[in-house]
Amino acid sequence: MENKVVGFCAIVAVLGIISAASGFAAEFTRVKADEVSIDDDSCVYPSSPALALGIISAVFAIITQVYISIAFGACRCCGNDTNSTPISKLLSVLSWVATVIAVVLLLTAAGLNNKEGGQVDSYGYFTCYVVKPGIFAAGAVLALLSAVFGIAAYITVAPPTTQTTTNPAVAFPVGANVDPEKSPMRFLPQQYPPQQYSPQQYHPQQTPQQYPPQQYA
Repeated sequence: MENKVVGFCAIVAVLGIISAASGFAAEFTRVKADEVSIDDDSCVYPSSPALALGIISAVFAIITQVYISIAFGACRCCGNDTNSTPISKLLSVLSWVATVIAVVLLLTAAGLNNKEGGQVDSYGYFTCYVVKPGIFAAGAVLALLSAVFGIAAYITVAPPTTQTTTNPAVAFPVGANVDPEKSPMRFLPQQYPPQQYSPQQYHPQQTPQQYPPQQYA
């Protein structure tokens, strides 16, 4: 059981770290506003790996949650799961919510990172679309929290209870006719220890003492 828990925690931790690392890498390599140039009313974006890194981070976040769900079972949050505790159910829900929000943020930021085009604002200036700072980082943090919540939920699940059945002792009266072929247990005849009796001694009967007759003057 301990090896199974350690293996689960190690796999989920590695997947969560890969997802978070990809998200933070996308945050550092995203296209900044000062890197975009305007040429003939069109925005020119430099090449950036943030798009690929954001997609990789979102994919690993989904893989992490799928693995957690498979390890728990299909109905880990259901009420009919006897091994689930209220804490494990809460952590499981938090893991799912963190995964969904992380994937939405990462994919949205990845899509906006290389979005071409622009618009004219109310002041008459031509502006280009760029990803706001912190979106990739927020998705990375939530992806890591999703893995942490999944590990905590798996650890707090109560171990399955094992029921041990013992055969009750059956007493048979002395001299009962027990068939050894039908009875699962063999009964030996009751033995009594030999009793020793001390030999009874008889003493000879004593005759009464006789006195000579006495003469009185």
